[in-house]
Amino acid sequence: MPQNEILITLMSGVFVSIMSGIVIMLVKRGWAKKDKEEKMMNDILDKIDDLSKSIWKLKKTTLIMAKVLDEQTEKEHPTLNSNLEDIASELLDDSNKS
Repeated sequence: MPQNEILITLMSGVFVSIMSGIVIMLVKRGWAKKDKEEKMMNDILDKIDDLSKSIWKLKKTTLIMAKVLDEQTEKEHPTLNSNLEDIASELLDDSNKS
């Protein structure tokens, strides 16, 4: 009889150990998946930030080029109206919104 009790205790201990190992393995997988998704999301946010900065630089460059072109047009053809100021103000309005 005492051998049966020892065997039952031993078997239940092994069973509990196996089940605990399975639970811990599943929890670790969940954490690893969550960390991977979080890293991927941070990478995407960094890329979006880089794109926003690039767009801002392009708008700024376009404004400078429009200003230079407008000045040159005014020097060469004083009677010609290029309406580049309207384009520049539209770009500035779009920049303020984003």
